[in-house]
Amino acid sequence: MKVIRFELEGLLNSFRIPFFRTYHKTFLAPPKTTVVGMLCNISLKPQKDFFEILDKELIDVSVVIDEINGKTKDLWSYKTLEKGNMGKSVIRRDKLFLSKYTVYVYIKEQILFDDIFKSLKNPKNTPSLGLDDELVIIKNVKDVSEAIKQNDTDKINSVFLNKGYTYKAFIKEINKPIELPTPNLIPIKFIAFDKKGNRISKEVKEEYPQVEYINCDMKIDGVASHMDVENNNRLVFY
Repeated sequence: MKVIRFELEGLLNSFRIPFFRTYHKTFLAPPKTTVVGMLCNISLKPQKDFFEILDKELIDVSVVIDEINGKTKDLWSYKTLEKGNMGKSVIRRDKLFLSKYTVYVYIKEQILFDDIFKSLKNPKNTPSLGLDDELVIIKNVKDVSEAIKQNDTDKINSVFLNKGYTYKAFIKEINKPIELPTPNLIPIKFIAFDKKGNRISKEVKEEYPQVEYINCDMKIDGVASHMDVENNNRLVFY
């Protein structure tokens, strides 16, 4: 497996859960689409490449939530179509304060691997997870292909997509903040271009619940998982 590991740190970040419109509730961790979008952004890839990477599953990701120091909220003002596009509305948004993640990307084409690796080391654009004001720091980029082994247990500590799995949570440290596993539906593939290659209105092609948690280990039946023997992280790629 050709796998890159890197760390992300953000001051205030939000990953909107779909279907929450008047109130933007956030995931605890960036979804696959957000991670791939950041990778395309820092390597200056066109929008079409983003949808192709998702559709052909050229990149799988795994995210470990290392730390979230709190949550806050803000109010976001935006224009509406009312009054000749001069109308305004306000949305309340969840924000994660000082969040840290370890992200793994399994890249299935060598040329794409080399390009993404170079761009993570020296981004060609400002790294952000979502909106332009949700900047992140990319740290400790490393090719860990040799460190990723088959997981010899049925426990993991990464975010995962629930594709019908049975799972149980085990709290690691009772004196630390805990977020029990919470599933929220997230699109992972889209139809965004017609057969002639013309851009069309985006439609969801495939979606699953993203399950995320803090200060827990998960025992999952019937899922292939891997282990980073350097960091002792047990991962599911999706």
